[in-house]
Amino acid sequence: MPEHRWAPPSHPDPPEDQPLGIAAPPAPDRVSGYPAVWVRVEFTRSGLQTCPGFVEQADGDVVYVQLVHMGFVHHVWLPIDRIKKRALKPQGCP
Repeated sequence: MPEHRWAPPSHPDPPEDQPLGIAAPPAPDRVSGYPAVWVRVEFTRSGLQTCPGFVEQADGDVVYVQLVHMGFVHHVWLPIDRIKKRALKPQGCP
């Protein structure tokens, strides 16, 4: 009877869900205060998602936003029509 060696099963990790953005402009301006926004961004695996985010830089009709999707922080350039301002609750209020 041939001897069979046991080996643990291998399950490759699926590729991470990455945001699809646009190219960065040549000289963007920093945004003061990091405005809170809702971001509509297309991801490679899960498609179009709406996530909370913050604007870090802007240049005319494009913005650089920081957002969290599925526990991972992403930074991406997007057209300004993909964001919508959101209001944060004042700190200390229930």
